[in-house]
Amino acid sequence: MNGRNTRFGLPLALALALVALGAAAADTPPARAFPNTTDGIFVFNDQLSPGRLSEAQVRFAATHYVGAQKMTRPEAQQLRRHNPNFLVLHYRLAQALGHSPADEDCRPTGDYISIVKGDEWVREWPGDEAVSEEWFYHWQGSRVYGCDWGHYLMDLDNPAWREWWSARVIEELIANENDGVFADSFHVPNYGFTWNPPLPVVDPAFEAEWARREHDFTDYMRQRFAGRWRWIPNIGGLVTTRDPSDYSNIDGAMIEGFAAPGHGLWFPLVDWELQMNRLLPLLRADKIILAQSYPDLSDVSERLFLLSCYLLIKGEHTYLNLDLGAEPEWLPEYDIDLGPPAQPLPESISELLQPQWQVYARRYAKGLVLVNPTETSREVDLGATCYAVCPQGGGFVPADGSKPGSLTYRAVQSLTLSPRQGVVLLTECPAP
Repeated sequence: MNGRNTRFGLPLALALALVALGAAAADTPPARAFPNTTDGIFVFNDQLSPGRLSEAQVRFAATHYVGAQKMTRPEAQQLRRHNPNFLVLHYRLAQALGHSPADEDCRPTGDYISIVKGDEWVREWPGDEAVSEEWFYHWQGSRVYGCDWGHYLMDLDNPAWREWWSARVIEELIANENDGVFADSFHVPNYGFTWNPPLPVVDPAFEAEWARREHDFTDYMRQRFAGRWRWIPNIGGLVTTRDPSDYSNIDGAMIEGFAAPGHGLWFPLVDWELQMNRLLPLLRADKIILAQSYPDLSDVSERLFLLSCYLLIKGEHTYLNLDLGAEPEWLPEYDIDLGPPAQPLPESISELLQPQWQVYARRYAKGLVLVNPTETSREVDLGATCYAVCPQGGGFVPADGSKPGSLTYRAVQSLTLSPRQGVVLLTECPAP
């Protein structure tokens, strides 16, 4: 680019680097598998910092979580000494290039954002002299800068940007010994962010075109990864009604704000149903889904609602994280043993609406999950004795690595499901 020698349409240095990366990728170990989640509740913990943990806490995390993201190679190796199959995703912005947080006038400050490469954190911004103007998406003739997180929106269609960014990411994946990319903020950019210059608030043509760009970019990245790494973007909450996005070609996705926005907020029923119905095609296609929510630790009813929603639509590679903070955490409800589902995933969430009770229900080999996402209480007459699971305690894992919390069981033949309440029922009470 910019007049330098090229080969096959690429800058010569970049072409040679891509050849070298292809050879390096071929020499990397085969991809670690994401475990099957049919029989159990599987937790993917968003972020961990093993260097600040006791060895007992590291062992707990390695043996109780499927994986995590955003850690250096030594940190990943520390976890993999206890569990060689522990998965680690590399954090990168999916369609932006990080620079630095914005000042009060939405201008970059120069306090550069960092990402992981191998044993250290390095600056994400490659330098003003290294970037090319054609990489950037332009609106009203200007680069588009994110006032919330300090990143520039990039042109996903631009071949030079694609080649530079994918080569850089593959180099980092190899250095980090990662299993895939957690590609953050991969949704139509005028849904929820503040930009300078401002993007249109509502513009169906812009939004459809951007959704097309994302779909094409996913095809490109998966072709570059060639099955060795997973492309797992954060696609938000899926509750923007007009969203035209087609995520059918991803390897997987994080749903942030699964079943509820978190922090004491709730979705109206129409948004809850919309999110479930947009997730179901991905789950039926066996996409990796990281369902992440932000409950109040002290609100056991909220925790059970989120867990019950997870069980309502859990597929073969569906992972949950009821996120409390950066330290390792465990909730006793993760240990509930329902066995595998006795019902396949439906095409529409309405198929799980139990007409007599007017709650959503899914049968499992050892019990039943009920969810009331409405604002109205529901009366449920079971017609038999079941055992409602009642979590006690839970929270952050102490330095000795002991598991916090416990489960108790309450015999019920009928119950009232309050608004936005879920319950897990076992057909037999487990032995103490």
